[in-house]
Amino acid sequence: MHGNSESDLLNDCYSDRPEGDAVFIRQKQWQLTSQSVSGEVTPVTHVPFTIGRESDNSLSIRHSTVSGHHAVLLVEGQHLVLRDLNSTNGTLLNGCPLKNGSTLREGDILHFGSVMYTIGQQSGCDQEPTTPSDILAEAVAHGQFDRLLNSSALRPYFQPVVRLEDGRCVGYEVLSRSTLCGLETPDKMFRVAAQHTSEAALSRVCRLEGLKAATGLSSSFTIFLNTHPAELPSPCTTLAWNELTESLGDLRQRFPEIPLVLEVHESATSSLAFLTMLRDVLRDLNIQLAYDDFGAGQARLAELVEVSPDILKFDIAIIQGLAESQQRRNMVDGLVKVARDLGAVCLAEGVETVNDTEACMELGFMLAQGYLFGRAEPVTRWKSLEDPLP
Repeated sequence: MHGNSESDLLNDCYSDRPEGDAVFIRQKQWQLTSQSVSGEVTPVTHVPFTIGRESDNSLSIRHSTVSGHHAVLLVEGQHLVLRDLNSTNGTLLNGCPLKNGSTLREGDILHFGSVMYTIGQQSGCDQEPTTPSDILAEAVAHGQFDRLLNSSALRPYFQPVVRLEDGRCVGYEVLSRSTLCGLETPDKMFRVAAQHTSEAALSRVCRLEGLKAATGLSSSFTIFLNTHPAELPSPCTTLAWNELTESLGDLRQRFPEIPLVLEVHESATSSLAFLTMLRDVLRDLNIQLAYDDFGAGQARLAELVEVSPDILKFDIAIIQGLAESQQRRNMVDGLVKVARDLGAVCLAEGVETVNDTEACMELGFMLAQGYLFGRAEPVTRWKSLEDPLP
């Protein structure tokens, strides 16, 4: 790929093309469909069919990650093939680096830089420099995203939640990982999911796979499940509400014996009416409600008072270093007292030192999680231990 210049590769493509190639193209009626919002369809009417940023291409894509002459479609025998023209950011076929001369099939996903197209068959430039980009992992992630939604590549991890008075594990928070390139962590997964408008769907799959794995643990452990803000719109739409409540009902039916807590970011919705409805549904399903990352921004005291949760998880940012800051201790002390008066159990997130642990106990926290007690690990790690604490 790198041995020839772009012009040499183009010259090779245009030399001595047989008439049979044109006949093949007319018969097959191939077309490229953009996966952008516009969904533009471009028929492949001839070969060589060049693709790139400059205006003299058969398909001109005005995007900074696309090279001037990026790739070309050719006919070899009875196959449509794709070749890269030494582009800066490369060409991907179904999320994998292109092997020049790769045969294309109906429905294949093509990435030219970061721009995505599909190849199918019809039914009945400017001179600015190409922007270098770490586009390979991005394109691979998009190409493999469907494997997350069918759960085949998700790997639930479990982080212990401990009772501070005796340091024993009482539950686990489910944190998802994957084996796919570019989709290894929740941040990466949900960033790509957002571009596919699939954050809510991915969140539902993460909860289901987490509970499937949790059946390997003792049924006495409480399992903490996360939500995504896309599932908690404000104002709540009927579709989003139905999808969330139906998924929770399905989980409770599948796993009737597992104690469950559903975590909701306390700033994810500003609708007290929605939170009230959610709390009522959870109570009917025997699922506890937790507000996550409390205090990360402005503490939402209205929600805390009007729709009090079963568990209040204090954000890592106000827990770490708590032992060294009297001013912060005074603030947290007041919030813990309010929460306890409302019947909520306070949980400290991100505890990593003995000093912060002692400070949390003095302030009235009953539960904690953090690296001091254990990192997120596969279920097999915890299942192998009689007492999950290291």
